Amino acid sequence: MRSPPALCVLFLLASAPSRRPAQQPEPAPAAPATYVALDCSKIERRLRVEPKYTAEPRYALFVLDPAGAFRVWMVADKSRADAPYYDVLYVDLDGDGDLTAPGERFVGKYDESLAPAGMAMTIRVGDLRVPGTGLVHTKLLVSTSPKDKRTGFWFRMCWNGETEMSGGYAPVGISTTTWAASAKAAPVFRPCPSGPLSFACYSDGRLQLHAGTKEHLNVIAGNAGSGPDTLAVVDEKFLDLGKDALTVTVIAKDEKGAEVKATTRIKEHC
Repeated sequence: MRSPPALCVLFLLASAPSRRPAQQPEPAPAAPATYVALDCSKIERRLRVEPKYTAEPRYALFVLDPAGAFRVWMVADKSRADAPYYDVLYVDLDGDGDLTAPGERFVGKYDESLAPAGMAMTIRVGDLRVPGTGLVHTKLLVSTSPKDKRTGFWFRMCWNGETEMSGGYAPVGISTTTWAASAKAAPVFRPCPSGPLSFACYSDGRLQLHAGTKEHLNVIAGNAGSGPDTLAVVDEKFLDLGKDALTVTVIAKDEKGAEVKATTRIKEHC
C-alpha cells in the first residue's frame, strides 16, 4: 500500500497571459484541472448514433478529463466478418455520442513483427483533444491481438502528452479487458494519473506466497474504472521510488491461526 495511500497530481493548464492595455487588469491564472472522483459503474452507457457494423461490435467507454465530464466511446469492428482480428475502431472524438461523423473511423494494419508483444493488430488513433480544457492526449492506440493464452484488448495513450497510461488490467493476472458486446455492458476506463491510485498484481498464475521463501511480486498502479479488470495503469516513470514510499503489507495466519503481518518496501521498477 502506498504511504500516504492517495497520490494527487494536478495539471496546470494556464497559458502565458497576453499583453493588454495598462488600464485593463491582467486576467487571473486559470485554475488547475481538479480531479473529481466518480463511481464509473453508475455512468450512463448510451450511444446516440452508430454505424452499420460488419461484425459483432465490441464496446468500451473512456472518461478523458479530470472532472469526469468528457466521455468518449470506442467501438471495435472488423473490415470483413471473417477477419481473424478486430481491425476497425470507431472513436467518438468529440464526445457527442455519434460514431458516424467523418474522421471517426480508424483501420489497423497487421504487423507480424509485433506479435511477440501482443500488438500485431494495432489500430493507431493518434491525438485526441478534450474540448474546453486544453488537454491533448497523444499516441492513442488499441491492440486487438493478445499474446498466446491471453485475452482482451489493450489500449495505450499519453495523458496530455505527458504520462503514459495503458490497460485495462485485473487485480491479479496478465490478460486485459474484454470489451463488451453491447454499449449497456461496456467497461468504463478512466486513464487519468490524477486522484487516488489502485494497485494490482501482474502475475501469470495464482498468487501464492509461502512462508520462509522469497517471492517476486510485480505490482502495477493506476486508476480503476467500472469493473474488476479496468485498471488503467501509470507508467514506471510516474512514481519515484526514491521519494514515493511504496510498501506492500502481507497479512496471513500462522499455524495457530494468529494473524501475522509482514511489510516490504518496493525499491525498484521491474
